[in-house]
Amino acid sequence: MTTKFAITARQSEILDQALILVRENGLSGLTIRRIAERMGFSEPALYRHFANKQALILGLMDRLDEMLVCKAKAIAEDPSLSALKRLSSIITHHVKLVRKHKSLPILLLAEASTSDDPVLLGRMQAIFGTYFEILVKIVSEGQNNGTIDSTVHPDCIALGLMGTPTSLAVRHRLMPDGEFEDRIENTWIPFLIDRIRPVEGR
Repeated sequence: MTTKFAITARQSEILDQALILVRENGLSGLTIRRIAERMGFSEPALYRHFANKQALILGLMDRLDEMLVCKAKAIAEDPSLSALKRLSSIITHHVKLVRKHKSLPILLLAEASTSDDPVLLGRMQAIFGTYFEILVKIVSEGQNNGTIDSTVHPDCIALGLMGTPTSLAVRHRLMPDGEFEDRIENTWIPFLIDRIRPVEGR
């Protein structure tokens, strides 16, 4: 498990600009020079806030943790929502995040997976591992109270649910299509959630 560190207001501003650059150009367009230009800094000045690109990407991973995992935890802990409603809300939020931030989760995952950097990989494993555990726990709860089909293992259902925003992130990066993505949110996710009800409850 990797550790998150508190960041300064200036570092937060830098990460805001980094997110914009990633949305515009992908991670390949994320350079210290470009961020320094956006911030009106010299490169050496920016290095006082983030020692290198790895530190900057770790900062973006922490942002992803806040935007994805912290939101999922808050939804998961809402006692007013059924298990099915919590799953629907979490996956819909994930899809909205993919759309708003131009596939940021899959870009960071690809960066961690291909960099051979154990720190980046460990941080990404922690983020997605926690997210996956949240989904598995909700599915298990729904199976225990009879609102979710118990003939499929909870981790298989959780992985299947994660598959929609993950595959959408790939398509969104390569072939963005707002109408298609609206259909994913408005028709596919409700259909998918309905499919995990017990057969007699559909």
